[in-house]
Amino acid sequence: MKLHCNVEIYDRTLSLRRKSQRSILAYVKVKDGDVCIHFWTRMNKQGTKYKIKNNIRKVFEKFNFEGKATISLIEPCHDLIIQSNPIQLKSFLNILKNVTDGYCRDIERYILKSNTTFSSSEFYSLKKVVVKKKSEYPILQGFPRMTEQLFLSGLDRKSFDRQILTLQSLRLLDLSNNKISFLPKELGTLPHLQTLNLSHNNLGKSVKSKWTWLEQAALRSNLYFLDIRDNLLTELPVQIGQLKALRELKICNNMLTQLPQSIGTLNKLKLLNVANNNLLLLPGMIQHLQLSSVDISGNSFLQNSYDITFNKNTLDIILPSLVELSARHLLKSRITYDASIIPYTLVRYLDEAKYCFSCKNACFDFYSRLLSDFRPYEFSITMKSTLSQPVKYEFYFCSKQCYKLYVSLFYNFLDM
Repeated sequence: MKLHCNVEIYDRTLSLRRKSQRSILAYVKVKDGDVCIHFWTRMNKQGTKYKIKNNIRKVFEKFNFEGKATISLIEPCHDLIIQSNPIQLKSFLNILKNVTDGYCRDIERYILKSNTTFSSSEFYSLKKVVVKKKSEYPILQGFPRMTEQLFLSGLDRKSFDRQILTLQSLRLLDLSNNKISFLPKELGTLPHLQTLNLSHNNLGKSVKSKWTWLEQAALRSNLYFLDIRDNLLTELPVQIGQLKALRELKICNNMLTQLPQSIGTLNKLKLLNVANNNLLLLPGMIQHLQLSSVDISGNSFLQNSYDITFNKNTLDIILPSLVELSARHLLKSRITYDASIIPYTLVRYLDEAKYCFSCKNACFDFYSRLLSDFRPYEFSITMKSTLSQPVKYEFYFCSKQCYKLYVSLFYNFLDM
């Protein structure tokens, strides 16, 4: 096996510490049949061999769960201070223990040829990997397991590479300017993913059920930047409302005619770019958000000054369904949910909820809808817009009392 890692060498004789370098460690056999550790760097592609037999002074592995370990050698008097992926490092040290203990069964499958060399492209930065050409794509060797930033833009890829799912330290993923139409559910389980650029792909060709990656707990808690510009989207998935940590959302240059009501629940959202779509109105709930930048230019919003539809019959007191009672109870208890905990039909029911503009509570089967260009609340900055007339908003109300509260705001505004 080969271990992609950072290695810092400490020379105990000279009390000299060499700067940490991007390196590859592996096991090879020398002429006498003994196994040694072979150490390569970008500057030393021929590598350096360290004997193992009767030459390991001590192995410090107290912090191997953090991906840190030190191999102390007798000759030369070097300490190899290693930082790598915890799982890979543990496997590497287990093989070393077997060799030092003389237990060499099946060891051959972990040993590389003694004349093995590596190209410069193998020595990726452990934190940032940029692949600019198809010919540089690491199909066989994979990405360093400690990669934190991965840029795979403009490679004309049609499918998602599942080896990305092994990068448990990944914080930024750029898959822009490809032809990807499907993302696996497991993408949403990457524990540290914060920035995701999917612009200029074909996600609009993905069916609704293929957006389950948005529902996963890790992504909902950590993702703060999402760019899905230029994706042929005709509908924004309702699961977008589950990304409670989201601060920036770019969905411009698509074919959206409306936004899901759940977008108004993204309380941390600061930047919203919906320019150059086919939007007819905006969810009224976004007026509650503390947005600092909103771009709605290039849309064809409804132009009537007051196009109001209000159906009071939907607010009559009717016994709610068991599904609605379950949904209300779940929201009241503030339980984090997904399809692994509750039925998927209930998840969808919750995702598609409307939200009362007055009390901000979810409303399901019974609500009133109102279209108006009246803005009770103002954003912190002026919208970027190409329209000469006010934007139309879609408001929902869960009760007559909540509707009357909105009306009172309207009349108070007229009296000012």
